[in-house]
Amino acid sequence: MRTLLVTALLACASAVFAAPALRPPVEVPIMGLQARVNDGRVILTWRRYKRDDFKSYQLVKSADAKLQYPDTPALFSADGADETRFEDGKLSAGTWHYRLCIVTRFGDRWVSPVVTVVVGPGDLRRVPPTEADFE
Repeated sequence: MRTLLVTALLACASAVFAAPALRPPVEVPIMGLQARVNDGRVILTWRRYKRDDFKSYQLVKSADAKLQYPDTPALFSADGADETRFEDGKLSAGTWHYRLCIVTRFGDRWVSPVVTVVVGPGDLRRVPPTEADFE
């Protein structure tokens, strides 16, 4: 009986402190997600989210334009609101779609419009290393 009571109390406590379920995504065009190909990488930048309900950024990538976090696994995740840049160096030629999702501590999902990047075979090469690339 005592074990059953403790188990029930722990289950109630974990339900109270569990993260809220994710709500349906809402597209927010002013997030400013931008992507450009540069030196064998896709450089992605966005505007910093300033509200106090920030929990994380989740950046997703897919060959399919209908990508959505968490259905599409995150390519990049950050729990610091100041992290507003990511470099995707794992490229292959083709058309790639990126979307940023801001997850709030209330379970909101604010998502950017999808940004499309076309990576050509010539975009996969990097420039030769310079002195600055060595210690």
